[in-house]
Amino acid sequence: MLRHYEMIFIVHPNVLEGELSSVTDKVTSVITQRKGEVIALKEWGKKRFAYKVKKNTKGYYFLLYFSGDPGVLTELDRTLRYNEKVLRYQTVVADKKTVQAVMDKQKEKESQVVDEPVTETESTAAEE
Repeated sequence: MLRHYEMIFIVHPNVLEGELSSVTDKVTSVITQRKGEVIALKEWGKKRFAYKVKKNTKGYYFLLYFSGDPGVLTELDRTLRYNEKVLRYQTVVADKKTVQAVMDKQKEKESQVVDEPVTETESTAAEE
């Protein structure tokens, strides 16, 4: 039975920008390998903590919406627990209204077509 989940995870502040994508890729690959679906992944950026977490005062926040069976959660838990780059994470079951709103926003973003300005060389080539 597929359920919808919402996960927030915090990555260590000393991780380089390029390595952040490897952490998110690892999380999304675990979900897809277990026949789950990533609905949305949002990077909230580097934020300050209210209190120290593992001797750190800042961290990179990520919000992830996904669907899958409960087996996905056990594998994600195992993967994130042993990843030294991840400071904290929490997963909760998302309600249908929230997931539907996120999916609608994703579809809206995909449907928006950005009109690119035509450069002068393209317009002269089209006229010839």
